[in-house]
Amino acid sequence: MRLISSSNEFGYDRIIVIPAKHYGRAVDRNLVRRRVKEIFRCYPERKTEDNPVEGRGHDIALIVYPGKVSDFSLLESGFISLLDRVYRR
Repeated sequence: MRLISSSNEFGYDRIIVIPAKHYGRAVDRNLVRRRVKEIFRCYPERKTEDNPVEGRGHDIALIVYPGKVSDFSLLESGFISLLDRVYRR
């Protein structure tokens, strides 16, 4: 997994999940997207449209490579550690 982030002026966080080229079938790509979005939705430090912070949001792009994520717990631990790096800056 690779995480790319930049700040935005909206005051809330946005995420995009990009499975790398040749990530498998569409079912696999959509499954990883749904799982990452659910992990992000439950992350306590994120800023939402309902709870914006003036000018301090993040645009986050997560690139997921094939074969690197096999189950939900592995995906969750890796993604949370990457999110912690973004929010600790």
